[in-house]
This record gives sequence, structure tokens and C-alpha cells, in this order.
Amino acid sequence: MAYYECPTCHDKHYLFGKNDIDAWAEEYHIEMTAKIPIDPSLAKACDEGRIEDYETDCLDNLIEKF
Repeated sequence: MAYYECPTCHDKHYLFGKNDIDAWAEEYHIEMTAKIPIDPSLAKACDEGRIEDYETDCLDNLIEKF
């Protein structure tokens, strides 16, 4: 999980601090596929066994890669 996005103002808050993953991926020629936000509705969908009902754009690129 990369960040929490405020549902009101849509600011991204990096709870664990911002990292250098983009620079690291570029240095080692590794494609960055997704940055998944901390999302309570994703956790709820997983807990209830209905992950297929979870909708978000953040997973589109990841799904296409696999």
C-alpha cells in the first residue's frame, strides 16, 4: 500500500513516508506497474470475500500486465 487518498480533498498522504521506488525502478530497469492506495473499501471487499466487486482505476494497469 502506497498512500491514503482523502475522500474529501483527494490529497495523497504517504503514511509511511514517500519513498524512492520510482527512481529505484528506473535505475534497475523495472517497470512500475501499480501504486495501490490504502482504501478501507478494498479491505472490506477482501474481508467479505467479494474482491471482484471492488472498483478502482489504480488496478487497471496491474491487471493488464498480468
